[in-house]
Amino acid sequence: MLNFQIIHFIPPSREAIILNSPVHSITAVPHTQTTGTNHWCLYLATSDTTSVCIDCQPSHTVPSTVLHGGSKGFIAISELPYLWAPDAQAQFKLNVPPNLKVKDVYNLLIQNDRHKYEFDSAGVGCRYWVTDQLGLLQHQGLLVNPEDVTAAKTGIVLLWPDQTPLPLDQGAYYQ
Repeated sequence: MLNFQIIHFIPPSREAIILNSPVHSITAVPHTQTTGTNHWCLYLATSDTTSVCIDCQPSHTVPSTVLHGGSKGFIAISELPYLWAPDAQAQFKLNVPPNLKVKDVYNLLIQNDRHKYEFDSAGVGCRYWVTDQLGLLQHQGLLVNPEDVTAAKTGIVLLWPDQTPLPLDQGAYYQ
């Protein structure tokens, strides 16, 4: 695990620009189903047509230290030329306070060790991670409308697009 990089800025050369980008809203998004669930990410709208995606994914190569058979996750922070990926199955828009920047969200996640996350043996756990981040962002005042957060959390426990109930698969944080 010595060379395991937990945070990946995409593209790496734009890390400072990405971190200083304004955030107009955050959208929680389920993507097309794989392995019986949707993959969820957070998209931070940086303009009317662009975003920064915060995507927690399993490494599948670095073994978990908390979950038997699981793997450590990494976070990809990508600058995108669209608001959310074309395979989005739904969008849950969350309002943010004025003058928010990507670095405010990023720093909060790092300060609370939310980048130290592990997925189960099937590589599942992103819905739990996104749910946790919504709670943290709301608690710290970076999400300003509780109804937005409730709607997103309600959406996360559904399989999209059919909207059938799907309990959260829980990942785990490590030290």
